[in-house]
Amino acid sequence: SFFQRMAKWGEGDPRWIVEERPDATNVNNWHWSEKNATPWSKDRLKELLEGLKFEDGSASVELTTIKKMEGEATANNRKAKLIFLFEWELEVNFIGRIAGSEDEVKGHVEIPNLSDENTADEIDVNTTISTKSPMEAPIRHLVNKKGVETIRAALAVYIRELKEEFSKGLILPTEKPKAQVISKGKTTVVDKKEFMNNVVNDEKKAAGPSSGDVPVATKSVSCLENFKVPPARLFECLTQREMVTAWTNGSASVWDLKPDGVFVLFGGMVSGKFLRIEEPTTLEFTWRLKSFPAGHHAHVVFAIKDKGDSTDLTIDANNVPENLADETQNGFSRYYLQALSRTFGFGSRFF
Repeated sequence: SFFQRMAKWGEGDPRWIVEERPDATNVNNWHWSEKNATPWSKDRLKELLEGLKFEDGSASVELTTIKKMEGEATANNRKAKLIFLFEWELEVNFIGRIAGSEDEVKGHVEIPNLSDENTADEIDVNTTISTKSPMEAPIRHLVNKKGVETIRAALAVYIRELKEEFSKGLILPTEKPKAQVISKGKTTVVDKKEFMNNVVNDEKKAAGPSSGDVPVATKSVSCLENFKVPPARLFECLTQREMVTAWTNGSASVWDLKPDGVFVLFGGMVSGKFLRIEEPTTLEFTWRLKSFPAGHHAHVVFAIKDKGDSTDLTIDANNVPENLADETQNGFSRYYLQALSRTFGFGSRFF
């Protein structure tokens, strides 16, 4: 199998954040530098959303107050690459009105996925009406159509301004000072998915084959399996160390289930870092085989969906080295999906 052909992992994959030097220099921008963009983001999102108005004919809606704002944002630099990481969950109250009527329709919109993983037009906007009124239907229609477009446009402004504002001064002077630019020369702006493909180990410390400065050709792979088990139980089997140890045949040597926590499986042949843990629907992480180019990680999402009498588990992996895509997909199918079914007797059906 492709796992059995892997060599012992050794000392690990030293790709984590390094503090800047005590003399405050960051030679050639090799080390990480980071800015906390969370306070600025909270203020800017409040400015962009509260008071936002849209109308269509006699119907009009105004967003009033943000009732929920949870998340964070950071801007990072390593080797002249700018990486913006942000994730927000928002709820915003609104009031809808119809011309000629004194009645008001109140409700809120939920924005669950404002993040670096999505473009502005991929952001979800969900509508909840709290007022019982004959005017509910036209107000809901206005929010779901023109309102969604207007809100997405405002959030596109936030994403653009975040990158503009926090690019300033993040790229530090190199040994030979150069003009600071964005998306030109050696200074580029990348999102998190591209970041997984750009950050590489110091060649002196890296084990295994190295891609150097040669771009790695990548592709996406996916697998789907249906299990006769509730979503919560499946999530538990995917996350609880004792459960993971069972279906990986005791190979979970490192398992730190938290954002930025690392894991090592199958005797060191698989390793990665958790990015997002949402019980019982989502597990997102970086992931690599030992045979991947040094420092290269795939970006993987386990999505759990309740089907009523069963549960679907979808595995989507991006940034998989193209020459290892088939083996990676077969490995997920055999050593994850089939192993789960075989170990716990979930009675899955294979696709």
